[in-house]
Amino acid sequence: MNQPSYQRKLIRYKELIITTIAGSLPTIAMGTTVRRKLYPLILRHMGKKVFIQEGVEFLGAGKIELGDEVYLFRNVKLNAWNENCKIVLGDRVALERGVDIGCAGDDCTIEIGGNTFIGPYTCIGGPGNVKIGKHCLIAAHVGIVANNHVFSDPVQNIRDQGLTKKGIEIGDDCWLGYGVKVLDGVTIGKGSVIGAGAVVTKNLPPYSVAVGVPAKAIGSRQQVKEEVDRQNKYDNITQGDRLRGDRSLAANAAINAVDSVQTHPSSDRTISQNELTQKPLENLLQATLECIRHILEVDTVAVLLQTESGEQLAVRATLGLEEEIKTGVRIPIGQGFAGKIAAQRELTIVDDLSTIEIYSPVLRQKGLHSMLGVPLFACDRVVGVFHIGSLHPRHFTNKEAQTMRYVADRIGEVIEPVLRLWQMPDYVSG
Repeated sequence: MNQPSYQRKLIRYKELIITTIAGSLPTIAMGTTVRRKLYPLILRHMGKKVFIQEGVEFLGAGKIELGDEVYLFRNVKLNAWNENCKIVLGDRVALERGVDIGCAGDDCTIEIGGNTFIGPYTCIGGPGNVKIGKHCLIAAHVGIVANNHVFSDPVQNIRDQGLTKKGIEIGDDCWLGYGVKVLDGVTIGKGSVIGAGAVVTKNLPPYSVAVGVPAKAIGSRQQVKEEVDRQNKYDNITQGDRLRGDRSLAANAAINAVDSVQTHPSSDRTISQNELTQKPLENLLQATLECIRHILEVDTVAVLLQTESGEQLAVRATLGLEEEIKTGVRIPIGQGFAGKIAAQRELTIVDDLSTIEIYSPVLRQKGLHSMLGVPLFACDRVVGVFHIGSLHPRHFTNKEAQTMRYVADRIGEVIEPVLRLWQMPDYVSG
């Protein structure tokens, strides 16, 4: 039943009063604490330990549900204002800065499953229903919009011909690269990977690897899943052995997918080696660095990979240490902070950087005080180092270290096939 207009106005006034009081308070000035106290008064549900930065906007807050440990960064907008609409964010969902989620019509539900990350400036909208599964990674500037304009009549204005609203469903554990667009009526199966810039116009089966405009499947991760299922039947295999096997299988599947496209290119368009390797790798690393920097609130994040010779490390992507790329620093394996991590194959935490030997002068010039680093493995071989740093004294916790190790493992799954096709030039370094 539709609410009378005066009731809707009263609800909106209540939202405005509370968001005006609490919404603009800086995070460092107890803004998060105030918002945790006041926002449950307007939201349909707000779980425990929810983190909301300043500038977040709610419309129709009484129809918005936030699970436990949800992260909403600056300038996120959630709009469930229309009739019979609902937005549901599961536990530990993270919405990066500028994410815009709007129902854009009546009778619309937008649901995002737990442990899903949505990158900066992504737009998700109705009026069709949108369901995104658990453990998904959605990169920056992705568009997921469950509507399409009807334009069959050339005489009538397009805006007067109505909309389709079939809905969109994205399964669990999917990864959508930078700038992916998903059109109305599409279902993306569980475990699928969509390459940067792709436009998904048709359904994709589970565990697809798809690229292009329109998106076409170039491989499948199904073989990996089947092999892992078989491995899990054997009780005498330890959990550690199984995890190592999964990494190896994932890498081999990615290699096979890329090799199949190189060997049997599409009849209408040949996909270049550069498209298949360099751009997806850059987008993966950049999205990962942005997520880690904001969630762990660190000053620098960097991924270093082995050069072609295998004797040095070079920065492949960074936030905060761009000078290492510009000055062409390369780190010998076994020397300095990153070089020793690669040689010793162990996670390392340094509370005070002045107490250890470092190779890159940029770290001293930047004024870094504390660092945490973890080796990147691909098929049980160290291929690089992933590290974060703080300009202020800080002791990185065991939970933060395990988060870094988990992220490093996920990156390692795709590093090996990329390195087989793309070799880092010696002049790229860090």
